[in-house]
Amino acid sequence: MDHNFKFLTLPHRSGEVANVFIHGYSAGHDMENRCKLRKYIPTSLHNCINIFAFWPSGHWAQFDSASSSGVAALTRINALAGAGAAAIDRAMHFNSSRNRATDMGKQLLGQLERYLIKHHPYVSKVNLVGHSLGGRVVVGALLDLLDKPDYEGLEVGEVLLMAAAAELSAEQAQAIRQRTKCKLYNAYSEDDRILQLNLGEDSIGRRPIDNFEDVMNVHMKSFGHTDYWENLEKVLRKSRFHGYTGGLPRSNQPEPVIKDPDPVVTDHLLYDLLELTSDRIRGQVAKHLRSSSWTKLEAEPALYPLTQELQLLGGHCLVNLARGRGLKYVQILLMLAQHYGLVNELHDCAQVVEMEALLISKCFHSAFGEKHLLASRQDIFQHLEAMTEQGYFEQVDALAASLTVTSYFSTPEAPAPAYRKGDSTLPSGSTEIALASASALSALSDLIPTERIKAAVTNLKSAVKPGYSALIPAVAILFHARLKLNNEGLL
Repeated sequence: MDHNFKFLTLPHRSGEVANVFIHGYSAGHDMENRCKLRKYIPTSLHNCINIFAFWPSGHWAQFDSASSSGVAALTRINALAGAGAAAIDRAMHFNSSRNRATDMGKQLLGQLERYLIKHHPYVSKVNLVGHSLGGRVVVGALLDLLDKPDYEGLEVGEVLLMAAAAELSAEQAQAIRQRTKCKLYNAYSEDDRILQLNLGEDSIGRRPIDNFEDVMNVHMKSFGHTDYWENLEKVLRKSRFHGYTGGLPRSNQPEPVIKDPDPVVTDHLLYDLLELTSDRIRGQVAKHLRSSSWTKLEAEPALYPLTQELQLLGGHCLVNLARGRGLKYVQILLMLAQHYGLVNELHDCAQVVEMEALLISKCFHSAFGEKHLLASRQDIFQHLEAMTEQGYFEQVDALAASLTVTSYFSTPEAPAPAYRKGDSTLPSGSTEIALASASALSALSDLIPTERIKAAVTNLKSAVKPGYSALIPAVAILFHARLKLNNEGLL
């Protein structure tokens, strides 16, 4: 299991203090949830650098192949036995995540320091905010410092534990306080029923830390376990957390509640991107969507139908037809990542643009082999930046051609890439790399290696699945648009 954090600095950063937010169990597990968590950080938390630290916390609904097959086998024999096995498996899964949280805590400050040196070398102090098992990560990091008296790394200023699924005695809290000089806030609620499932421990997320006056116990009356992120502003205000007490005053105007939000307009990562990008790029997206018989688009579609048709290509066409809507853009990306077997790599993606880069580089690799200039996730940003826009569109056209059934009876090749004149960022000889197709049946004799066979099978599935041959190149164009627009709120 990966023990690396994926850090993401949120927009509107300033100052020399970093607030680091750490999620708990069944959170931060996919891009959709990561985008949701990011929105909970209030804009009034200013004069700080706000960073989310994503870790492989696991999710209660995600079974590995061994667990799912075992539960399924017992269910076929007896439904109650299958339900019992599923409950036991999930309990073991949580316990595994709980142990991992402790281990991740020992890695936190070291990995965070390396990230800050690279991206924010002027940061002098960090504040830590952890929810649920994220609180356990923070506690683990602080307790680990007690065993490192010579550590002279990051200075910890304030620590806010929210519904922490961890134990911490007054003696331990006092030792942490003496070691780090940090301010410690414990936001708790006795109404938190979820923490009762943290068997074998008396979680501080349900009680105050007694007998130690330097801990500020913040009683969040009637809070359930999942209420903290949605009400983060209230928790920060009540605890007087750093960077918030000096923030903007809370508006007296209630936020508008939108009933039955339009799934097209509210898909900001897609709708807003298409709205802000150029007509030329929208035209390229529409061109690829029209290549599918599953879409009905005019020659120059308006923004709304263009977004709607792209959403409808995601998921199952009959299900979409029945419910009257398609998938959100991040759900489409996850669907394609599963199609290309990239689920394990998604932990390294904290932004949508990183997820797109992972997916698009895999598409080019699968279609044209590892020597294609856009087949490397590490290099795709550099090469796309150096290419002319028309040159990239030609590469995407070649990718689209490789995703059709007819490509298996021909040998489509990617054209030589066109770069901007005078660009000096490219490796020497890069334009001379061969770009041979890996998908044609006529070249099947070259597909003996297992990876190439898998690539050929995946390409065939892409060609025959409804809408995929149009959806994949459309996503490639959107990836280009997102990079060119470089809007932090849409990355």
